[in-house]
Amino acid sequence: MNKQVWIAIGLMVLIVTACQKTVEYPIEPKITYESFTYLFNADSTFSGQGILSFSYTDGDGDLGLDDSDTIAPFGLNDAHYYNMIIDYMKSVNGEFVKVPLLSPHVAIDSADTQLYDTVSFNARFHRLRDSEEPKAISGTMEYTLTVQNPLSPNDTIKFEIHILDRALHESNVIQTEPIYTNPTIQ
Repeated sequence: MNKQVWIAIGLMVLIVTACQKTVEYPIEPKITYESFTYLFNADSTFSGQGILSFSYTDGDGDLGLDDSDTIAPFGLNDAHYYNMIIDYMKSVNGEFVKVPLLSPHVAIDSADTQLYDTVSFNARFHRLRDSEEPKAISGTMEYTLTVQNPLSPNDTIKFEIHILDRALHESNVIQTEPIYTNPTIQ
């Protein structure tokens, strides 16, 4: 090849690499609500569940936990065991308020008189990158939630969600749109 072809190839490589921008986001995770989709059984009856979908960005890519992340601050009894915090909100007189969600308690012996257990929607999601090297990431996350409450089957609810990265940076808080716990009667 002659010299002019090599120069042209070199210039094209420089132009292509110069046009690529490095994506940068803040090191605190940011999430954006995308949707909530009800799940129906094969016979078209409501399954009692739905899929929450939200997008995320994180400037250093340290989202998610390994199964082995079980010592402080991610230990079972630590405040940061869960990296996805989900609050249940119920419509009360037209306003959404955070309420504990209760489920019937299964007694373990005759001395056990507790009627209800508190249900948590909090979750741990796995690492989104294998590398420890900081690198900006973005994507969409989906999480299946149970929305039917046997103690209050025809409610209007919302979920309020935020996530934490491994450096314990908290994301912003998002809310779902109103969700009907029995969508077949809405």
